[in-house]
Amino acid sequence: MSNATSVVGTWTGFVAWGDSGPPVSNSSTTWTFNANGSWTYEFGGGRWFQVEGLVAWNFTDDREPAGLIYTGNVTRNAIDGIMGYANAGATPGTGSFYAVRQQAAAAAVPARHDLTRGPHT
Repeated sequence: MSNATSVVGTWTGFVAWGDSGPPVSNSSTTWTFNANGSWTYEFGGGRWFQVEGLVAWNFTDDREPAGLIYTGNVTRNAIDGIMGYANAGATPGTGSFYAVRQQAAAAAVPARHDLTRGPHT
């Protein structure tokens, strides 16, 4: 991999299926990407690969229907992408997501910062 940011680490994901509204997150949308090409989440995991700033992953557990694939652009502390089923039949069959690297999310706003008052000075 050249100068691209590696996806290895733990991310908090926000997922929106179909046109159902804003992305949502819960404990099952915490994804951990391991250096050996595997990834895990609360209900299982699968395999991932990355070329430059583009990452893709699938599910190898029995809880997700076959053919679910996530693909996204990786930047330093964020992934932004789409997901869908490579086979027909799932409804809704596609959606979008974003994810934030957990260390970045924790460091982004000091614990005592009031988000209603604007940026820091």
